[in-house]
Amino acid sequence: MVRHGLKKPPPEDELLSLEEPVTTDPAEESAALTEKLRAQMESSQRLNEYYNEVVAELRASLDRIEAEEG
Repeated sequence: MVRHGLKKPPPEDELLSLEEPVTTDPAEESAALTEKLRAQMESSQRLNEYYNEVVAELRASLDRIEAEEG
């Protein structure tokens, strides 16, 4: 029988302790988040441009079909 999703637990020295809070640099987190959001925005802009081109091509195609039929 195959077991799925079972993993070995991490060694105890890699586990986080409640007595040792995780410290992160807010500036680093902010910069990383800003970069991630910027990349997502650029991707969204490229997709919007692509979709606008597709819609324009479809409309032109429909106009040609209507002109040929009419």
